Amino acid sequence: MMTRLKDGHIVDPANGRDAVADLFIADGHIVDPPADGSAPGETIDCKGLIVMGGAIDIHSHIAGGHVNTARLLLPEFHRAFQSRPGATALSKVGWTTEETGLRYAEMGFTTVVEPAMAPSSALHAHLELADIPIIDTATLVVLGNDDFLMGMIRDGESENAIQDYVAWTVAASRALGVKCINAGGSAAFKENVRHFGFDD
Repeated sequence: MMTRLKDGHIVDPANGRDAVADLFIADGHIVDPPADGSAPGETIDCKGLIVMGGAIDIHSHIAGGHVNTARLLLPEFHRAFQSRPGATALSKVGWTTEETGLRYAEMGFTTVVEPAMAPSSALHAHLELADIPIIDTATLVVLGNDDFLMGMIRDGESENAIQDYVAWTVAASRALGVKCINAGGSAAFKENVRHFGFDD
C-alpha cells in the first residue's frame, strides 16, 4: 500500500530538500509519486509538521542498573506513595519506560542505544528495553573494568583468549558492542590507587 505524507516540511539534507511538499512511501521506502496519478491507499495530513529521517541517539542511559538507581534517588517521584507499594516501585515512578519511549518519539528519535550495561544485569536491562514503546533500542556492554578481563590482561593471556572472552560476553549479554570508559580505573581505585594515568 502506498502512503502519502501531505504538505509536510520535508528536511532531507542528503538530497537537498528543505521545503513543504508531499512524500510518498510504499513498502517502507520513499518512492516517486504515482505516475498514473492514482490515489494512495492512505493520506496523512502533515501540515505544520516536519518530515525527516528518524534521529539516532548512540549514547543515552535509558535502562539498567544506573537508570534504576537514579530513579530511586528521585524522592520527588515517590512522596505520594507508600515506602513499600504493592506494585513494582518502578511502575509508579514519574520516569517510566513508557515515558522514555514517548519522549524520544516526541523529539523525533527512532533508535536509542543504552551505552553502559553491566554483564551481570543484562537480562534486566533487556527486559526494560523491551518495555520501551515506539523506538528501537540497543545496548553496549561495559567491559573496561571487568575483573575477569583485567585478570587476563594482568596474567598475560593471549590476544586470542582475550578476544574470545570479549566476543563471548558480547554474545551472552546480547549487546551491540563494547563500551570501555576509564579502562582499569575502577579496579585501581578499589586498591586505593590515587594516581592513575593513561600509560598505567
